[in-house]
Amino acid sequence: MTRRTLLLVTAIGLVPLSIAALLGFEIQRARITARPDYGPVLDLDAAVNGAVESSPTVVWLGDSTASGVGVHQSADALPRQTAALSGLPQNLISLAVSGARVGDVLHKQLPLVPASASVVVIDIGANDVVHAARVATFRGQYLQVLKGLPPHARVVLLGVPDMGSPPRLDEPLRAIVGWRGRQFDAEVRSIARSRHLAYVDIAKATGSAFRHHPKEYFFGDEYHPNVAGYRLWAEAVAPVLAAVLDDLGVVAAQ
Repeated sequence: MTRRTLLLVTAIGLVPLSIAALLGFEIQRARITARPDYGPVLDLDAAVNGAVESSPTVVWLGDSTASGVGVHQSADALPRQTAALSGLPQNLISLAVSGARVGDVLHKQLPLVPASASVVVIDIGANDVVHAARVATFRGQYLQVLKGLPPHARVVLLGVPDMGSPPRLDEPLRAIVGWRGRQFDAEVRSIARSRHLAYVDIAKATGSAFRHHPKEYFFGDEYHPNVAGYRLWAEAVAPVLAAVLDDLGVVAAQ
């Protein structure tokens, strides 16, 4: 082997290592980037749209996007905005926790779901994407969550958002995370289709707006939605939730 050939082979062999090192650096930088104060933990449980004790109970499971990270008032969080836009009375309970993965929903949130839950909204997957979870593991645990829900409860699945849209992620990490996000979203869509469950394509409904107008829709950490960003999400979820509640015979309070 000539010296030139040896150098070429060595250089080619170093490419994967260089890419891995770059991605590792970008991941670390994304994690340690100074984040603004998210404010207090929000109490999202509430009676919405004139709900009374006999009104249906809507339970939210999931991560930061369902727990209010990115806003400072409960009314601005995704569950509350969605409930308000649905126009139908409901008793809202949020068990979502920032940073949660599907395994956390299975082992920590699912046991807290009340037997009286009429509708369960599941908003999970983003953290499984960024923590490099295996797709097969994600799907298996997701199915276990569904199996453990109250048998009479209707279920609404939120797809994984456009993970390639947050400005906080630099290329090529941004493109890779976006691609992985689409893989996980495809699993959620597949599960919804096979189980005949309501599904909301968050990425399709909001991804373009977040990519083209990041300052308008992202919170100061350039990762989570802000009030306007969650409004876009809520506008996509509310009609689906309203249809499910309507199917249950829920009518608007007079």
